[in-house]
Amino acid sequence: MELRRPSLALVTTLVAASAGCSDPAGPRSDAGLPDAGPVRTYTAPACVGVPPAPTPACTPLASDYSPGADDTWGACISDDDTYHRIQPTIGALQRVAAFEAIGALLFDPTQDPSPEDFLAARLIYQQDEGLDSRMVRRYDPHFTAPLGTDCTQAGVPASQPDYCVGPSTLQPMILAAFEAGIVGGSDEPPRVHAARIEAAILWFFYVSIYKEGLTCTTTAKDCDSAYAKYTGGMTTRTDPPIGLSRYVASVDPLAHDRAWDGALALRCWRDLDPAVPAADLAMRELARTQFDRAVLDGLVSLLRARLVRLCGAQGAELGYHFATVQVLADMVDRALTAADPAAASTLRTEVSRASVDGVDVAAAVSALDAVFVCP
Repeated sequence: MELRRPSLALVTTLVAASAGCSDPAGPRSDAGLPDAGPVRTYTAPACVGVPPAPTPACTPLASDYSPGADDTWGACISDDDTYHRIQPTIGALQRVAAFEAIGALLFDPTQDPSPEDFLAARLIYQQDEGLDSRMVRRYDPHFTAPLGTDCTQAGVPASQPDYCVGPSTLQPMILAAFEAGIVGGSDEPPRVHAARIEAAILWFFYVSIYKEGLTCTTTAKDCDSAYAKYTGGMTTRTDPPIGLSRYVASVDPLAHDRAWDGALALRCWRDLDPAVPAADLAMRELARTQFDRAVLDGLVSLLRARLVRLCGAQGAELGYHFATVQVLADMVDRALTAADPAAASTLRTEVSRASVDGVDVAAAVSALDAVFVCP
């Protein structure tokens, strides 16, 4: 199932809120901007022997939470299969809405956004308390760092790049892509820069879910933030998915279903353990791990789908999908390396090819299939 770009209706609202519907510097001139040079061309890889997507028979782990099921969890607020917010207002939902608005402007592999599209999208991205305000401080607790590490301090992201993934990797990638799309002069089609923005923000949402599940220990509303960054505001399992969940549901409905259970598991834990700080850290880790495993599996399915798209795409659309593949492969490298170093090495080799036509799609897909089976 193909993703549908969200409505442009939200774009006008968000841009107006962040920019007052006008550029304070006045009309822009293209004087001094780089002249467009030769545009890079792309040739599809051979794609021999690419295996079909696996269809395993998956069941939840014995320790997983399933709403209303006869599992090891006590009766809790999530058992009606509905997410009950801890607080009525969730700020993270506005950042998911901003992502959707940026997507309406930029995220189409079949066409190139204009410089004006990139400028409008950057205004949305850099709103007060928006995506950039969180990107610059986002750390990834999948990695360890010395106690007291503060990723907002000068020099720290460079010394702890994996842990400080927001300021070390994601924010520079996103800002560079916006700049390239606005200024021009690159030999890459504009849509390739858009693809990097898209994949980097998806990476940010993934990391944020795991981080918010941790800080929910002392700040209960952060469980709401974790839920929001995946669902975009879904209340029940059958609601239309938004944001990250829209991507996962489009390529791996089972992973989406299990991610919904993971969001409910976090809420169930905080219902059964309402102390501040929370006391049952073992239950917390069961919930965080369940949620994280499902979301990661869904993003791996997205990576797999984009790898396979390399086989049928043409021209600049190939560049779009290859850029997405490279960013998402970097994101999953930690988990893949931990599970199967040889498979991780294979994937790194293939996504590092100098040109897309050199990618062995079958080898890259098989590396993922060897590790990621069930969410």
